[in-house]
Amino acid sequence: MQKNYPNLLLFICCFALAVLSHAVFLHQWTENHFMIGINDGLAQMMPFKHLLYEQYTNGDFFYSYSFGLGAGIYSGLSYYFSTSTVFWLTAAAVFLLEKVGLIGSPDVLFWANAAVFISVIRLSFVLYIAARVFMYMGIARRYAFIGAAFYGVSGMFFRHTAYWEFFADAFLWLPLLILGIEKIFREAKPGWFLFAVAISLINNFYFSYINFLLAGIYILVRLFIPLAPEETGKKKAIGLFLLTGLIGFGISAVAFIPAVYAYLNNHRPPFSQDIPWLEIPENILYTSRIIVLPAIFVLLLFSAFLYRTKLFRFFAVLGLISIALHHSPMAGSFFNGLSAPQNRWEYFLSFIIGGAIAVGLANLQKITLRQFAVAAFFTVLFYLTWALSDEKLDFNKRYSYFMAISLPITLLLMFVFVKSKKPVFKIALAGFLFVWLVVSANIYQMEKLLDAGELSKVDEELMTGPEYDDPEIRELLEKIEQRDTGLTYRIDWMEGVRNNTPLVQDFRGLSAYSSILNKNLLYFYLYDLEIDMARESVSRYATLGNRANLFSLLQGKYVIAPKDAPTADVLPSAEGMDNVPYGFSEIFESENFIVYENEYLLPFARSTSSVYQERQLEGAHPLAREHAMLEGVVLDEAGNTEPLPDVEEQETDFAVENIGSTYQNGFLEIEEKIGGIDLIPDSTVAEGDFYVSFHLENQAHDKGFNLAVNDYLTSRKSNQSVYKTYVDDITVRVPVAERIQIRMPKGSYKLSDIKISTETYDVLKSQKEKYTGLTEVDIDGNKVTVDYENTENDKYLTISIPYERGWSVSVNGQKTDALKANYAFIAVPLEAGKNTVKLTYRPPFFFPALIASIFSAIIGIWFLFIKKGRRKKGSR
Repeated sequence: MQKNYPNLLLFICCFALAVLSHAVFLHQWTENHFMIGINDGLAQMMPFKHLLYEQYTNGDFFYSYSFGLGAGIYSGLSYYFSTSTVFWLTAAAVFLLEKVGLIGSPDVLFWANAAVFISVIRLSFVLYIAARVFMYMGIARRYAFIGAAFYGVSGMFFRHTAYWEFFADAFLWLPLLILGIEKIFREAKPGWFLFAVAISLINNFYFSYINFLLAGIYILVRLFIPLAPEETGKKKAIGLFLLTGLIGFGISAVAFIPAVYAYLNNHRPPFSQDIPWLEIPENILYTSRIIVLPAIFVLLLFSAFLYRTKLFRFFAVLGLISIALHHSPMAGSFFNGLSAPQNRWEYFLSFIIGGAIAVGLANLQKITLRQFAVAAFFTVLFYLTWALSDEKLDFNKRYSYFMAISLPITLLLMFVFVKSKKPVFKIALAGFLFVWLVVSANIYQMEKLLDAGELSKVDEELMTGPEYDDPEIRELLEKIEQRDTGLTYRIDWMEGVRNNTPLVQDFRGLSAYSSILNKNLLYFYLYDLEIDMARESVSRYATLGNRANLFSLLQGKYVIAPKDAPTADVLPSAEGMDNVPYGFSEIFESENFIVYENEYLLPFARSTSSVYQERQLEGAHPLAREHAMLEGVVLDEAGNTEPLPDVEEQETDFAVENIGSTYQNGFLEIEEKIGGIDLIPDSTVAEGDFYVSFHLENQAHDKGFNLAVNDYLTSRKSNQSVYKTYVDDITVRVPVAERIQIRMPKGSYKLSDIKISTETYDVLKSQKEKYTGLTEVDIDGNKVTVDYENTENDKYLTISIPYERGWSVSVNGQKTDALKANYAFIAVPLEAGKNTVKLTYRPPFFFPALIASIFSAIIGIWFLFIKKGRRKKGSR
């Protein structure tokens, strides 16, 4: 017990520092405000935690029919929490608390309340692990603790935690990787490195990529700067890194391989903007949201005498490399997988800063007054240069002011110590550094997160109100559930632009927002059917563009619409809004909303013998593709096919009338504040819809805009936005009208390939009247059972479940293939008569990866323990 007392005391100190560093957010919690970002924090982190906890505690680890249109969650949410050991441990603790009756059933609000406490515990372990790593590197405990504090109590930790909580887990695994590296270099013991590689890969494939790049930089510099008297030979060290890294990869296979497959099966348009090699994005001495260099670190960098110490020289070299990389957008792109530049790796620089400060303080007694004067001169000059060159620097901001006054205080305390060499002044300096860390962290939380990041708006009132989880909508959802006990129907509803509203409000919806989504579904929306989602953005899909055919095909049975729909300046003057799909009728209403029901909903599973091929439909209008899906099945590969549905005869000629604009040769110049063109169809029908298709590009360099087509409103991203889809072929459904009004703000646009097609819904109505042999559907987690009476001897059964690798299918007990059908969904071959179709989903390559993990774990145990034991025995 006495032996462990110092470590216990160290952890208590780490916990105390973590609590003090969260003072602002802990106070916010007492006011029912939460440590959650108003955007992705509310839109992704909280819904995904809620979903995964519900799934895992119900024994459903692989698939959720409620996430979007249905998705694999083990692989698809691996970027977030599904394979996170931190989340697993948190969920286990919450489950125990729930079972013993200390808490109720956790909902999204519970996870928001818990966020700050989870962060305190995470930071405690980050500080403790980092301190132990510094201690292993030969730094005295008290200085190691100070170094760990500069690593963990950094702006990036709180930024990551608040905005994208799982990002902060990387703070845990980086020190373990570095410990593993040092163990190999110093003792030729690869156990910690193997463990760190495995747990990094299991937890998050994205940050394991970042951490391995950082580890590579660390190893490369370490090869040229030995830190111990007798170190492992370079060849042997590299061999151990490669061998144990490979074993660690093998152990992680059961989590890593499905996760990487999901990443590769995602779709995000390539980043096409120029990426400079060098840029000064923020002031790293006064204002940066990402990393601010502490005054003590800068002073120590200019202290030449410290470079005689190998360990300081090592940290200084890595620090300078990291500072250079921080100012390179190209490096940011490389760390982000060669995509848009992002500053997500700088926690490595925080670790290096902590190490340099720890070593510098440990050797501070060696500095002379002259050496201090030289270092102080260059430090002040450095600070003045950055201050004078930054026109945006405002010392009225608390954070900038605090960074500025920390310099003279640091210099004064250093001067007093250097002159007197009394330990009490060194203690005073250390005490000031802790105060500086705690105060700067809390100022950062107030200014950068609560104010600039708008976290101050995230409170219980917001999360239980009309902008997030509207009680009025909850009541309507309950009415729908009481009215309809079906397992497959979907409801079209979102709170604003929050695509994961169905997860928050616990219903099956038509939208999803995640950095990793099923590529087939994204192609279905963006390219194959050109479904406008009322908002251009990547990593999400939403609604079905009010297109009745798609609603009926994909189980869209209900629509909840506001009575007073949102408007915008670009909307033409019109008497009310008509954005409810054709064939939907009102069933009930509340004070602010109306619920509509689909009169033409088609069965969850439908049989057909009419086959079309995707290649056959290339270049066809989206309406022709809808008709092909209604009348038969579209397969990506097929033999005999049917003639294509003819929608050419449904195309309508039209005249063009300029409204506050000039339209000529495919270019539209809008001179008025709001303008555009009116399309006047030559003919119309009594009821039905127009499908208006066109190619639209904004010629402005950096300007997003709203687009209205009659009463339908959508938005388009700036050409410089990292969230732009670059999908400029647009199809909008509007009810039949004498005029089709296209409106946009003043500017220049490329507008071409305009077509108007008329949809009378005769095909949909005829399909609705068809006999269905569907007798029963059962959905149980990752298992779906469909009983179908194939009296027509049809060849295929189409099922409204998104196609993705991982589905296994049996028909009447015989295994068969799940076919990709209707661009993004599943079809299976049918037999004559009664068919029992069973579908089971498991993550791609799950069982081979599981075998690889078990085999690799056995090899790792043998390599680390059995082989090591034999070597020891043989050396006696």
